[in-house]
Amino acid sequence: MTTPPWQPLSAREAELPVDRTIHEGVPEHLEPGLRSWIRDSVVTESLVHRVVAALKLNTDVHSFENGRLPSSARELSRVPTSLLLDVVDCLLYLDIGEVAHHSYLVKHPNATSPLAAVLSKPAKFVDPVDALDALLGDAASAYQVRETDDVSHAGLERVVDVTVAESAAMAMHRAESSGRDDASFYLRSSWTKAYALHPDASGAYVDAVRAVEDVAIPLYASAVPRATLGTVIRELDHNGAAYSMVMLDNNGGPAKVDTVLSLMKLLWHGHRDRHPGGQTSAPITPEAAQAAVHIAVLLVQLLSTSAVTRNP
Repeated sequence: MTTPPWQPLSAREAELPVDRTIHEGVPEHLEPGLRSWIRDSVVTESLVHRVVAALKLNTDVHSFENGRLPSSARELSRVPTSLLLDVVDCLLYLDIGEVAHHSYLVKHPNATSPLAAVLSKPAKFVDPVDALDALLGDAASAYQVRETDDVSHAGLERVVDVTVAESAAMAMHRAESSGRDDASFYLRSSWTKAYALHPDASGAYVDAVRAVEDVAIPLYASAVPRATLGTVIRELDHNGAAYSMVMLDNNGGPAKVDTVLSLMKLLWHGHRDRHPGGQTSAPITPEAAQAAVHIAVLLVQLLSTSAVTRNP
């Protein structure tokens, strides 16, 4: 979650433009906060051991305090700077918020009782996940907290323009409401893989194509066994005149499906690692994967709302 950028008083009084710089990695102004967050939020030793195990930390590869693996929250907070974001991402994956809340309830068993809460007045529970998200936003980090859903655990993801993120969420919801649950699932999965701390570009591209296939094949290739997006493209290529857009063209008539077809072709032909070993085969870059996700979002939204219709 992002918050509007804040300006220091001196900058506001000088009427300076808002600084919208996004900071990659762990900038100097963020590092102390991240280390304090780890130290204060990790409330069980077992969580430290799980982070060490999940990240497969090794004293032969990384330098740790006293030359040994972290075994406490304090030691975990002092890992090399290069590991900080991985540690934070892993803690989110391991549901640090739930662990902290459980620990809070153990220490304050009457916290959920209204009467007991009034009489004993236990310290208010502070969700470490919310605290982290606020810290990242204050520091203008390139990363934010990814909320959990039915596809993935929480973790860090790259900051995306709010309007763009809301458009993607709308496409996912629209796909679900039109009965295309798989399209919604693959869109979410594609988004998660494309914008993760360590992106899975190839996996994101595959899921983007799958999301479009789930809405397009039933509309344009339902009778074809083992149909793919390529099958849909051939149908619209050969029989494009049989379809039209709900929008009007410059002559006032129904617009052709050329734009939708072009987007499908771009997505399909850009999937260059689909058949390894070919002359034009190439790895999918993170930037290409992100572009594929947004093309898929637009296509799923259009096809889920019947923006392309068959002519009478």
